[in-house]
Amino acid sequence: MESLLKKYDALVAEYSKVIIDSFSLEDFKEYNEILFSAHSCAVEGNTFTVDETRELKEKGLNLKLNNRSLYEAYEILDHFKAYEFVFNDLEQPLTESLIKQVQKILTENTLKFAKGLEPGEYTNTQMAAGDTVFGDFRASIARMPSLISSTESAIEKAELHPLDISARFHQFFIYLHPFPDGNGRTGRLISNFILAKFNLPHVIIGAEEKAAYIEALKQSAKHNDTGILTVFFAETSMQRMKKELDQKKNLTQNFVMNFNPPKKGKKMR
Repeated sequence: MESLLKKYDALVAEYSKVIIDSFSLEDFKEYNEILFSAHSCAVEGNTFTVDETRELKEKGLNLKLNNRSLYEAYEILDHFKAYEFVFNDLEQPLTESLIKQVQKILTENTLKFAKGLEPGEYTNTQMAAGDTVFGDFRASIARMPSLISSTESAIEKAELHPLDISARFHQFFIYLHPFPDGNGRTGRLISNFILAKFNLPHVIIGAEEKAAYIEALKQSAKHNDTGILTVFFAETSMQRMKKELDQKKNLTQNFVMNFNPPKKGKKMR
């Protein structure tokens, strides 16, 4: 674990210098908002692509929805609002009120429609997801204040690696599953809020990584070892940073412009 986190820290330093510092603050924030919102909603089944999510950000509901539902559009638009609510003030402490407000914004235009429930309120019934039945919802909700205070204390003390704090919060929050909907999206937003407090890049989990993500959560719970999820967070984040670094390098060094006509005997394709 220690070796992996050292590699992560070294890659973050390179990523910050080569990628983050080359953007304006607002442009980088918007880039992350679109990418993170598209992928976090996709993990929950939303079918908007990253490009469609970008168009939705630019045009709002004026966007022509081709084979996409209004429900999905509202889900992403609400995710934008929740993202901005959280990341526009990184100095705000982690509180129960903050988490409830995030979930309320995230589900504002979908929860009433889908389930007839009020956004921003804890569940009043047993929760399950996939093949997992979570613990008694009353006991889980009662544990929320302890999770939040312990996480905020860990942030303030900064004795653990921030990626480990983020992963621990995420693991515990997902298995408490306190809301009737939006637990995954809320958990991923707050986990990245924790990382942002330490100036660390987002952990963005794509739909293609959903199975590995769920398995990491399950194994962490089964073995009572949040380190398993920390490793998943580190490897997922490193993979994205390396991809973006390679993209920039390749498009800088290997970009070719050619206006010459094709050579004789070579067919156009």
